[in-house]
Amino acid sequence: MDSVKSQDWAGRLERIRVFVRGASGFERTDVFEVARIQHLLGIVGAGKSTLRDVLAVYLARRGRRVTVVVGDVAEQLKLVELYNTYAPGSAAPVLGAAGREQHAERLHRRLAGRGERNLLAHTDAGFAYLSTSCALNALRGTDTQSADSLLRYGEAPCTRLQPPRQRGDYPDDPWARWRRLVCPFWTDCPRHHSARELVDAAVWVATPPSLVDSKVPQPQNRESIRYLELACRRSDLVIVDEADRVQMQLDRMFAPGIPLLGGGPDTRSFLDEVNQHRIRELAGAGRIQLSDRDVENWSAAVNTTQASADRLVGMLVSEFDLRNWVKTGYFSAGRLQQRLLEERYPLPEDREGTQPETPAHPVGHLHKEQRRHLDEVLDAFRDNPFGDRHPATEIGGELTGLMGELLHTTYRERTRERLREVLCKLFDLNGFLAPGDKGRECYAAFRSYAEKCAEPNPEDSAKRPASAKARTSAKKGTSAKNRLPSPWPEDPEDWVELLMTRFEFALLLSALEPKLALTNAMWPRVASALNLGFNEMYRRPPDYGPMVPEAPMGNVIGFQFLLEGGPDRGGARTGELRFFRCSGLGRELLRAMPDLPTVDGRPGTNVLLMSGSSWAGSSSRYHIPVDIGVIIEPDPEELERIAEQSAFRFEFIRYDCDCRAACQCHEHAEAQRLSGEPLDQRADILRRMVSALGDNESGSSRLGQELTELPENRRHILLLVGSYEEAKIVADTLHTLNTRWQGRVSRLVSDDDPDAGGGADEDEYHAPVLRRGDVETLATTRAEILVAPLLAVERGHNILDLDRRHAAIGSIYFLARPNPRPDDLGLAVHAINDWIVRKRDSGEFATWVRGEATLGLGARKVRDLARSEWTRVLARSMAWRSLGTDRERVTWDLLVLIWQVIGRSVRGAVPTRVAFVDAAFAPRLATGHSTGEADDPKTSLLHSIHAVLGPYFTPGTDVPADDRHIVTALYRPLWTALDRCLAPYLPPAASKAG
Repeated sequence: MDSVKSQDWAGRLERIRVFVRGASGFERTDVFEVARIQHLLGIVGAGKSTLRDVLAVYLARRGRRVTVVVGDVAEQLKLVELYNTYAPGSAAPVLGAAGREQHAERLHRRLAGRGERNLLAHTDAGFAYLSTSCALNALRGTDTQSADSLLRYGEAPCTRLQPPRQRGDYPDDPWARWRRLVCPFWTDCPRHHSARELVDAAVWVATPPSLVDSKVPQPQNRESIRYLELACRRSDLVIVDEADRVQMQLDRMFAPGIPLLGGGPDTRSFLDEVNQHRIRELAGAGRIQLSDRDVENWSAAVNTTQASADRLVGMLVSEFDLRNWVKTGYFSAGRLQQRLLEERYPLPEDREGTQPETPAHPVGHLHKEQRRHLDEVLDAFRDNPFGDRHPATEIGGELTGLMGELLHTTYRERTRERLREVLCKLFDLNGFLAPGDKGRECYAAFRSYAEKCAEPNPEDSAKRPASAKARTSAKKGTSAKNRLPSPWPEDPEDWVELLMTRFEFALLLSALEPKLALTNAMWPRVASALNLGFNEMYRRPPDYGPMVPEAPMGNVIGFQFLLEGGPDRGGARTGELRFFRCSGLGRELLRAMPDLPTVDGRPGTNVLLMSGSSWAGSSSRYHIPVDIGVIIEPDPEELERIAEQSAFRFEFIRYDCDCRAACQCHEHAEAQRLSGEPLDQRADILRRMVSALGDNESGSSRLGQELTELPENRRHILLLVGSYEEAKIVADTLHTLNTRWQGRVSRLVSDDDPDAGGGADEDEYHAPVLRRGDVETLATTRAEILVAPLLAVERGHNILDLDRRHAAIGSIYFLARPNPRPDDLGLAVHAINDWIVRKRDSGEFATWVRGEATLGLGARKVRDLARSEWTRVLARSMAWRSLGTDRERVTWDLLVLIWQVIGRSVRGAVPTRVAFVDAAFAPRLATGHSTGEADDPKTSLLHSIHAVLGPYFTPGTDVPADDRHIVTALYRPLWTALDRCLAPYLPPAASKAG
């Protein structure tokens, strides 16, 4: 390879040290085997990418076939170019059709960000695979047709051309006129270049979505087959790079969440796109498609879905109390029904952690019976909301009529009157509305009982430490105005008004859910008639049914309403209604890949999983449950240099003194905290923080001093924040702070951001931008400071110096402590998938099933336990102090995230400098008060990381020797530097462990 283009391939390969698991642990060797599935680990910079690329080129040159799976299309195209450099004509990308336009736009934006504004001058080799043109447009354009009449990307009839016809053709078969033909230009059309190249390519480079969702084009292969199955059939070796990231992608692919309606002007709303496409197709064909009953039913379902979604979004936009009511986790008609029943018929068992039991209070016994009866009534209605599946009961028919009126009424006041009548009768509310004192006394007694049921469990309260009670008491005294109001207002009329709005919302949701489900279920049956393409909301292809187990709690569907533009302070607020469904354990596809071809009697393939963090203890996101067979390590001296010379420190910001860790002043000052602060205050806090770091009025600034500590070729500092919006705030503040930083700060922007980079380099008020796909070019820019969201630089990019030998970034400043987003349902999906996989691998799953009398009862027990766990992970607070039993799992998640980011600065076996600026990293240390309490894992993420890694580095602990070797190989530099950083603040026993 070096004879073709020298990049020190031989030297890099020679420096890799391979350890293979043997009978007595991991042993040094020069050979390892990939038979079915092999799991290979290596610390950041150990040589995983070198091994991947050398293997791919070596096998391609010897006539073997390889598939390489990477995380994104930008890396995919770079690897295709690389492999074709060393083995000409050997590589081609597997690209789906759905995101082609988006990928082409990203590449154009990156090239424009490098200074080439003229689109016609964009000549990147990747464009050969990203063409969106249609050869037929050259034939459609005439003197009488404008450019607007040309076929858009999604309208190209690649396999849907219609044969020429004359009047009178097909008189007995009107559908014959809509039979489809393949475009005669298909074999030369530029948009299908990649599909044609794949036929003879020895190396396929793919992403998880392109493999799982994309089909081999019908003109190439009559058999309907996905690229994943074909890749496993044809490949001698499948290399999955960054396998832990691929695992997370697969989880989310089988639990997709997409915008259903609303959002900003750039949001691709599912319903808007479906409606526009449906109307265009029906109008273009004179609505002949409606002669097919399936098309008619599907079209009607879309109409109802649109009407109910519009009503729901309208209510959410205008009703502050309703937004508060549905904002926890996700909502569905069934979940909202249960909440209504709990508010009307409260029970002591509704408290978290309280076991159901026979109510001692007579009211409780009555509530239990009434709740059960009403639950059955509403369940029957939700099962048949339109009354068309079977004859409805009297109350069911009344609810169906009311729902239809709510969907279509233009007489709001009259409909609300009817809604009130039905609600009061169904929920037995008339007694609370009786005239005079009788109604109010009845409601007061009910309200007293309900609030008593909602009080915290006395037993749980007694178990809480005094410090926690004191904090809770203080919080109640200082922030009562910010607490949500009681579900039961003082006035019964106010309560009924609340219930009316919530019941109306639940009824409309009962209309939306079945029609949206029907829209998705019938999608394949009408796809041909209406030229429908890929549907992200439709369940994953049934091809994977035998390999991907269904979600343990069942196929869950739900909705979220995400606000735009900061915290919700009331009034009308726009937002995005999102839909998601959990349909399977996507991560299990990784372990199933070796045997995919065997179902057709073909030999299996070999899969090599590669990552630097796919062994991660109890992490629900990153840990892959495949035994580690191979570890690759750098030279021991290099690892020692990283571990012993890297410096972690606290860099707190105090406005009353210059103490950067513990405050040594006579009057202690509290450090600035960002994480956990109200959203509307974060921007101001970040401005103050970065101003303190970059201010040079009293001499050299903190950032300036830090740059002088770095080698000349690595004088770049990475400032990490929580989002692209926060990166803009920080970068612009520093850029305009003083002349020292003018033009020396860049902010990372998404490749999808259409507005960033448009002349920003010449703007004195805004910092220059760097596209995420171009972050590797940092050393070629004028920037000394790069501001980026933490998740945007976690992995996948080698940010090297001009010589391409060492990391360009010398220091990393964490302005924000990483913390999971509470509204991210993906976290719950990862948690439940990890939970069931670990239970199955440990044998608990088998024990549950075998412990029941029948297989059906065993399955029901598993389903009930999974639903309980699902409910728990959705309801858990992600505030660090409140994590409880989930703290270790979340610690491993964040440990990997932090180490992957730090890994950007140790490439080339160089030490790094890391500063923790956010006081949330060690809140007790940051307070500046002599409380006598040191930080511990319950208060500090860093201390929790130290605690979970400690047993692996402490002699005498009962950690398996192989696990100790793995953790040492992956995380020793992190542990060593963190132990030195925390040593002054650790109890003697914990410090001694390091």
